[in-house]
Amino acid sequence: MKKLILIIPLFFLLTGCSDYKEVNELAIVSAIGIDYDDLTKEFIVTLETFNNKVEKESSKVTTYTRTGKDKAISVAIEKAADKLSARAYYSHIKLCVLSLNVAQEHFEEICDFILRSTYLRENFQVVTSKIAPEEVLKIESDENPISSIALNLLLQTNAYASNYARDLAFDVFLKEIIEFGSDGAMSVINVENNNFYIDGLAIFNNYNLVNILSNEEASIYNILQNKIKKPVFSLEFNGKNVSIALYDITSKIKVTKDNITVDGTYKAKLMEDTPSFDIKDEKVLDALDQEFSKYLNKEITNFIKTCQKNKSDILYLGKNYYINTRDKNESLWQNLSIKSQVKVVINKKGLIFNIYENK
Repeated sequence: MKKLILIIPLFFLLTGCSDYKEVNELAIVSAIGIDYDDLTKEFIVTLETFNNKVEKESSKVTTYTRTGKDKAISVAIEKAADKLSARAYYSHIKLCVLSLNVAQEHFEEICDFILRSTYLRENFQVVTSKIAPEEVLKIESDENPISSIALNLLLQTNAYASNYARDLAFDVFLKEIIEFGSDGAMSVINVENNNFYIDGLAIFNNYNLVNILSNEEASIYNILQNKIKKPVFSLEFNGKNVSIALYDITSKIKVTKDNITVDGTYKAKLMEDTPSFDIKDEKVLDALDQEFSKYLNKEITNFIKTCQKNKSDILYLGKNYYINTRDKNESLWQNLSIKSQVKVVINKKGLIFNIYENK
């Protein structure tokens, strides 16, 4: 992404006559925000666009936004594009920001429009926001002057390091919705002190957002999806707080007509070397294994119950049941009992506390 930031100024400073003229005639749209006004029954579309007038001394790239409103989303986009300084070019869109209102009530209309569009690609990142998309795309700081790039980096970094974001492309999300026996989930963003942060996981039932889970619940989701690297958890043990980091995570979920079973053995490392008990004692570590296993099994069970309550099959349980039985019963999983029996095994070969040390 840093390379992209460096390349963009050069893109605008190309001096070839014909190419330069073509670039100047295009308004390169980097992000699109979509909101909905319940009072006027109108879509509110905001386009974040690269400013093709680059400051020569600093080579600083900036963006500006334009907004259009209409009862038809296609017309709202055209009205926003009409306010740009040049002809809109959409092939470089990297991000789509949806309001919670749109995600709850109007997402199917958005999907239909994007699929029918002849100028929008489908590989951009997609998120939903707790503040208006129009405001999101106006936020800038010295560190991150371009909102869409800042959000792209946030999603990528968080998905790798903190393990509760979804660095998700629109076409992947749409596939989750369309396929039999599955539902979609996307990250929720928010703003504090002019900075973006991840504020939960939006889960869907078909095309509708039905609930927002916490970041902690999002970590459990990524564990069950085997899309997490080194999540850290803390637990009170013998009156003291102990933190461990999981690694080498493989979760297996099986759905039968009687229950949902979750199995897995997660290796773990202690994250501090100063607890008040003897961590050299294997019996102590075995007790820690049992306590953390109990904790995770409870969290996993509660997570699946939350999915059942919201009828949001983000774990693909309906698909899982169909693969095993060839029975297309998409709602069976919603009433099944849950057996979570994962095991945590803390590294006992010496006192190794650094999570990033090779296994």
